Amino acid sequence: MRADDELMPRALRGLIALAVAFAAIGPIAGLLVGSLRGNDGGTHATLLVGQSPVFGLISGILAFAFAAGAGAIGSRAAGLNVGFVCAGLVLSWAAWLSGRLDTIVAVTRESPLQPLMLEGLVIAALIGGIAWVVRRFSIDDLDPETEAGLTGVLVALAAGLALAGTAAWVIAIEPLKGQTIGAAFVAGIIGAATARLVFLRLPGWTVVAIPAVLAVLGPLSAQVLAGDVVDAVYERTLFRLGWLTPLDWAAGALVGIPIGLAWTDNVVQQQHDRADLQPPSI
Repeated sequence: MRADDELMPRALRGLIALAVAFAAIGPIAGLLVGSLRGNDGGTHATLLVGQSPVFGLISGILAFAFAAGAGAIGSRAAGLNVGFVCAGLVLSWAAWLSGRLDTIVAVTRESPLQPLMLEGLVIAALIGGIAWVVRRFSIDDLDPETEAGLTGVLVALAAGLALAGTAAWVIAIEPLKGQTIGAAFVAGIIGAATARLVFLRLPGWTVVAIPAVLAVLGPLSAQVLAGDVVDAVYERTLFRLGWLTPLDWAAGALVGIPIGLAWTDNVVQQQHDRADLQPPSI
């Protein structure tokens, strides 16, 4: 038993870390992103879509830095999964207070998808930074992950990406923040569970590649499939992955991924336990 566990149970440490992330650190990230202004002076803005992309970029980096700090606290307190949830909870404040695609289009009368693709690339890199920090500070034993093969990892992530994108497409009917962040959350669960089932030795931290890719693929696919983006937004015919902003993907998926991993690991462990209880065949 770890000395930390003797002083305070791991589950309790995890709950405290989650509470600190959501109630104390998250509002700071929300304030940073919520202070961004759109072209009309309103709050209809994202990191790179608004009056000042430079200020938006700085605010986004700071918000992700706070998320990484919360992730480090959670990972050190209760392991990798809690660390990712802590980071996602912090980013959920930022995502909730950022602009929606339809309101941005209503103000600018222009397609924001091209700058959102660039924003997706930036956020993909920042998600990778969070993964590095969370893994670096995790108290979990990471030795078994060194046995993972690159081919198995890539195949598993590709399968998880396909089902995660499908799940988000089904849920994100409207560009409402509850739906977009919720769609990313469910996509994180399904993508992580699928990837782990395809390759049981898949390192958990690698699953963050799924929302990182979707943060770029979402606006890219909507741009390619839409004839006129502005008309598609007004008519609600835009390809549904386009409703999710890159921040939505980061926030929702980072909370959902640990749930998918934990559920899959639990199912696999139950199957192993049942197999061990079966009497040997004669």
